[in-house]
Amino acid sequence: MSALSGREIRARLLEKGIQKRLVVSPLLIPEEQCRDDQASIDVRLGFEFALVSPSSSGHVDEFESPESEQIELHHLYRKIYVRLGESLVIHPHQFILGTTLEYIRLPVDLMAYVVGRSTWGRLGLIVATALGVHPGFSGALTLELRNLGETPLRIYPGQVVAQLFFHDVASPAGVGGGIGQYSGSVSVVPKRLSTEKTHAKLKALREQS
Repeated sequence: MSALSGREIRARLLEKGIQKRLVVSPLLIPEEQCRDDQASIDVRLGFEFALVSPSSSGHVDEFESPESEQIELHHLYRKIYVRLGESLVIHPHQFILGTTLEYIRLPVDLMAYVVGRSTWGRLGLIVATALGVHPGFSGALTLELRNLGETPLRIYPGQVVAQLFFHDVASPAGVGGGIGQYSGSVSVVPKRLSTEKTHAKLKALREQS
């Protein structure tokens, strides 16, 4: 599995065949976001954010509610929309969710990694997860942001905050098309902790114990 160069990424963006085409759109400044001297493409902050609300229970437990099959995680977040030109302050040690401005669609022979920009990292802003994007994924990417520094940071939609590195998939045949719980989604809020089958299995084992 090898990483795509900047030139190879641009070629996949312009690929005529839909099955092989990589989609990262919109690119506000294509020549800056994907350069020959880089092996990645820059992605920008979108407009939707979610702030963690204080939990009334004090913890998250997937099995704490006997009335429902799975805990509804959206209750833990307060969603806000930041318009172009406006901003949001991330305070020291605060954790928020954001989205990419770009909509991403990967062909089945490519996967990607999301890595935070080092400039932001040196200020304390961390993209909290080394996020892997599966082949066939489509949707806006959720960015898990945390300010580990001691100074509040003001961020704006449209700012470059992370970069995508792309890798060839050695055996794309049989790939499931990236159909996970977030594929095709543009929602920033998480859906569930476990898949339905895993949840049912763990629940059954828990009831037997």
